[in-house]
Amino acid sequence: MNISLDSDIAKKIEQGMKSGEASELPFPVVYIWTINGQATYKQQGGALYYGGWASKAEDMNAAAEQLGLSIPQDWKQVTINSRDGGEFEAYTCRSAIIAPIGKRISWLADGKRSTSYIEGGRRHVQVLAYLAENRSENGNRNFVPWGPVVLTAKGYQAGNLLEAFSQWDKATTQIRWKVAPGVPAWCFYLSLGTFGKERQVTNVGKPGAQSPITPITAYIPERLTEELMTSLFVGKEIAEKMASLQEQAAEWMNAWKAAPVSSVDEYGEADSSFFSSEEEIPF
Repeated sequence: MNISLDSDIAKKIEQGMKSGEASELPFPVVYIWTINGQATYKQQGGALYYGGWASKAEDMNAAAEQLGLSIPQDWKQVTINSRDGGEFEAYTCRSAIIAPIGKRISWLADGKRSTSYIEGGRRHVQVLAYLAENRSENGNRNFVPWGPVVLTAKGYQAGNLLEAFSQWDKATTQIRWKVAPGVPAWCFYLSLGTFGKERQVTNVGKPGAQSPITPITAYIPERLTEELMTSLFVGKEIAEKMASLQEQAAEWMNAWKAAPVSSVDEYGEADSSFFSSEEEIPF
């Protein structure tokens, strides 16, 4: 089955991932951010050990109630410690299934934010995306749209996130040309996070001051068949919603020019909570 999409919608979604520069988004959205897995949580497993994503529980609960949905089944609740010594409840998962809508990128240094590279600065990336829940059973793939989220990453994980999108775009180019000519990679769900039974760790930073991170990557299936690619298509209705959300988010996507840096508590280390140590391959 060939996939077709209105050319205006396809162009809007394509452009959203090509550009982007803090104003508030004009619609309800859940912010989720990268977390680095900690070796001390081997018994708990899940995102606390392997790394992945986290979101404030109160925000996701509020969005779920507003959307009339339940929390996606692969998101587990934990308590996270913030850098200021406080703590809050959060949902975490090793990988998130999303379709990106648009992004904004900046560099942080000395209390300043710039859309151009700053020597010694730290990259900050936010991606507006549509989250889906994996309800596949017995080999039948089923990805249920959930709602808009903003993926947030800083430092080395910001680069990993951008690289993951680049890998997905490149890996799907040929098969998309066959089943969906003119439809961008962003109209197909991809899974971002950590995968496999072995914990992957990379040391980053300058020599003598390195620290370990659990890199975010894109899951690229060994064989991208026409059937698989077709099953990952978000559908025309969600594509139209994505294009509409991108239009509404235009001011937000360009709001980082000369914006001051604000502190963010959500990047603290996670406290103990139980997780399953294994997660199924997303597709």
